[in-house]
Amino acid sequence: MSPWALNRFVRAVSRGAIFGYPTDTVWGLGCHPLIASSVARLLRLKNRGPDKGLILLSSRLEFCLPYIDTKAEQLEPLRQSGDRPTTWLVPASKFCPPWIRGNHPTVAIRIADHPLVDAVCEGLESPLVSTSANRSGRSTVRNSLQMRRQFGDELDFIVGGFSTGGNRPSEIKSLASGSTLRSAS
Repeated sequence: MSPWALNRFVRAVSRGAIFGYPTDTVWGLGCHPLIASSVARLLRLKNRGPDKGLILLSSRLEFCLPYIDTKAEQLEPLRQSGDRPTTWLVPASKFCPPWIRGNHPTVAIRIADHPLVDAVCEGLESPLVSTSANRSGRSTVRNSLQMRRQFGDELDFIVGGFSTGGNRPSEIKSLASGSTLRSAS
């Protein structure tokens, strides 16, 4: 993606665009986490209720700090990269919107090492909403062609030119207990 196209994309996301994109795990659907209408539109596309919550995907933990309520020294596991991408359930701050955390006292955070995520988060100075790119009950899309077939003109952008980290979702762990809630295998 050229610098011009990236700037155009980041501006559109900051104004409410929703998009399909490759992440550090699978293809995802995303938007800006503070634009409630964008999140609502994304959830309608997926046929998913708001009670489940969504992942905040970021290039840097610092972008996620307003959404979480825990001591800095407890966040070290989020900074460490492991064998597989890990999504951490972290106590949500009072500033974390209910459309992000759903009906949970926690918010899901994943720090990604992915060039597209890095470029967009840096441009927005914000994490992104991330959820698997599929409608409820259907398989997750695996490339931009499948994205176009499943979502077509319902998305503002489909970002190509980057690879995903694989075909498996992230592992999910609780920061409070360290327990694994979903294995990466």
